Amino acid sequence: MDLQSLVILVVAAAVTTISALIAFPLLRSAGIVDIPSHRSSHTRPTVRGGGIAIGSGITVATVLAMIWNIVEHGAFGLGGIILPIGFLVLTWCYSAIGMSDDLDSLRPIGRLIGQLVLALLFGATIAMFSTQGIAHVLAFAVIGVGTVNAVNFVDGLNGFVTEWVIITAGWFAFVGTWIGDKDLALLALALAGAAIGFLPFNLGRARAFLGDTGSYGIGAAVFVLAIWLFVLGVPIVVIIAPMIFIVFDVGLTLVLRLFRGENIFLPHRQHIYQRIQQAGWSHGMVSLFHAALSVLACILAVPTLMAGNTASTYPSHVFWAVLLALYALLPLWLRKRSSAEVVHA
Repeated sequence: MDLQSLVILVVAAAVTTISALIAFPLLRSAGIVDIPSHRSSHTRPTVRGGGIAIGSGITVATVLAMIWNIVEHGAFGLGGIILPIGFLVLTWCYSAIGMSDDLDSLRPIGRLIGQLVLALLFGATIAMFSTQGIAHVLAFAVIGVGTVNAVNFVDGLNGFVTEWVIITAGWFAFVGTWIGDKDLALLALALAGAAIGFLPFNLGRARAFLGDTGSYGIGAAVFVLAIWLFVLGVPIVVIIAPMIFIVFDVGLTLVLRLFRGENIFLPHRQHIYQRIQQAGWSHGMVSLFHAALSVLACILAVPTLMAGNTASTYPSHVFWAVLLALYALLPLWLRKRSSAEVVHA
């Protein structure tokens, strides 16, 4: 890691920490707290809207990267600020939608329309600067809305999303460096650093939750980086590697609920990660387990990053199925073991 990368990472973490120390007492005094309910995994009122701190860290670090680029390259560095500006604009726009939800001031249909419009605008902008056509714009819009909501859906345990985004952003930074796109790598490091700065507030007896402000903003940031990697020609397997378990969890849960005839728009606690926690594991254990699986998925994508999609890399892709099966079946095994222990007792 060079000096610039290290500085961006540290600045993002430091600004997030300082912002959290300032913002969280203000949010609590303003009554922006998450009150436990029957579908909650926590038991005490906790500040929500922690995404404000993460957003601050990302913003300061990204602006610093842009200034650094201009100082280093002069007028030639101006072209390198387009992606960072789009990154910040989209992240904060989605965070604003999430914040309105944290404040209970926007209806679900309004949130969905806002998300879709933003994703379409981003897709259209990408098409202007690349060879992507209208089909890609529409696909990007679907992916954007799906990513943002998937991150929001899995933000239910302390440390779960925060640890995941550190891994995801770290992986994207590694991939960006590997393919020689330093601008993208720096944005990913800004996201990773911000998550690192927030993590101490979100572990154990969490002092704050991301809230929709944070989960929407993080989802948007990951979406931007993922789409940009795709435009640069990075194999889809490499891009989706750190996200595979979240996509699988949300997708499987949605299908199962539809199959049972349930209203998928109603709150629930049926995600795989939630059922693992309900079966006896602590928040920390579930979050760490998911993080470890995500790291393994990234490691299995390294051959594809190095050699592309070839016959020699397919076995590593197949092994993903083993990891996904392990993740899906763990709640059943834990409940079976718990029942057996009760019988023997």
